Amino acid sequence: MTMEIFLDKRNSQNFSGFHPWVLDRSVIEPTSRPSAGQIVDLVHANGSWIGRGVYNPHSRIRIRLYQWRKESSLDHNWLCEQLSQAVTMRKRWMERHGKLDAVRWVNSEGDGLSGLIVDQFGEFITIHLTAMAMLAWESSIVQWFAENLAPQGIFLKVDQSTATAEGIEAKELVAFGVQPSEPVVVSEGPVKILVDLGVGQKTGYYLDQRNNRQRAARWMGSGRVLDVCCYLGGFSLAAHAIAKPSSITAVDTSAKVLEQAQRNAELNGAEIDFVQADCFEFLGSLTESKEQFETVILDPPKMASNRSQIQSALRAYHRLNLSAVNLLEPGGILITCSCSGRISRDDFRGMLASVAQRSRRSIQIVESLGADFDHPIMAHCPETEYLKCFICRVI
Repeated sequence: MTMEIFLDKRNSQNFSGFHPWVLDRSVIEPTSRPSAGQIVDLVHANGSWIGRGVYNPHSRIRIRLYQWRKESSLDHNWLCEQLSQAVTMRKRWMERHGKLDAVRWVNSEGDGLSGLIVDQFGEFITIHLTAMAMLAWESSIVQWFAENLAPQGIFLKVDQSTATAEGIEAKELVAFGVQPSEPVVVSEGPVKILVDLGVGQKTGYYLDQRNNRQRAARWMGSGRVLDVCCYLGGFSLAAHAIAKPSSITAVDTSAKVLEQAQRNAELNGAEIDFVQADCFEFLGSLTESKEQFETVILDPPKMASNRSQIQSALRAYHRLNLSAVNLLEPGGILITCSCSGRISRDDFRGMLASVAQRSRRSIQIVESLGADFDHPIMAHCPETEYLKCFICRVI
């Protein structure tokens, strides 16, 4: 019989029954604790059943729920069915819109598989385990993708931040097949991107912005473009291919990332001025020298990992966006993004309203975008709607 864990009624108002995360403060810990990875049933104080999931005594997310039907079993067959549903959705989309050589097959909570991310680049698949709960199914996940998608290689990764948060060991390994001898080239519309994969390579590529990069480029004109937190240069390369601006300046703090971005620029025949600098300081120096741009792109890394960081993150977004607005020509285009799940779309829009007041300039939001189709949002898990991409006209 599966062990029962009781929901603490004092904190039950903070828990939505279909939400996959049950925090440590929301449960009553039994005298005899389940072991890490043990399957448990979550029940109300009156004994009524809520859901079934995996227990982790080392994580702030004490239980990750996967089932809300009591008669179901949390087993190998369930896992395979979930993987099949996730992959079928992407294949169906590609049947109608064209095959992609880079796609996210599993999007963690968005596919009902909290703690599992699966991406494919060319003929290679990367499996990222972001929760201890998925460790028990590690070999089954690898086997399923090997049999059903027949890649040349599958890489399995647990990064250090996940290992620390979940009480497990970090690792990187080739779980199936071989690893590529050189970076994999994938297409994104008219753009080619080199992606380093395999053991020891942590760069990857953010597929969630795929559609946004193309849409943003169609709003740009032929004037100067500034790409802040450019990473591998995706927005800059889309601008080069579609808008053909007079110049592109792309800034990032990482020298290693900029080396790869430069290779991507060369692959696409794009002349981009890459600058390694702190983004806030660089924007400040441009403001002092009274530089002006027709387009400014802001795509910073996550700024808020938990609720306590929301206000400081909003202040940082405000500072970044105010600097960008001050650099824009009248009628210029601001592409501003947030990948912080704790920052809501309304919060981000409110931040822009504050920037408009402070700068005394009107900011028109002409498109409000999110992650691409292969990063689905689960209705009962608002954190899955993490990506905001606003295309704005600044008057």
